[in-house]
Amino acid sequence: QVAYMRQDASVECYTADHESITGLAIGFVVVWPAGSLVLYSALLLACHKPLQAKTPNALTRATAFLHQEYELTYFWWEALELARK
Repeated sequence: QVAYMRQDASVECYTADHESITGLAIGFVVVWPAGSLVLYSALLLACHKPLQAKTPNALTRATAFLHQEYELTYFWWEALELARK
């Protein structure tokens, strides 16, 4: 009996194509959470000095969704929340 992938019926299950897609999907499931945490942390770290000096720049404005809801002392809280989840 032959089975095909639901999202792409041209890909037969348990073939080389299917295995490569499965490997890629598993890779993203593993890398995405850790990568997001590293990215958020790096962005917030880069914003630390301008936020402390109260001199907003393009980066602090672009990443405001990560820190604007928090007091200046707790600007890193969003990264902590992401790590907790």
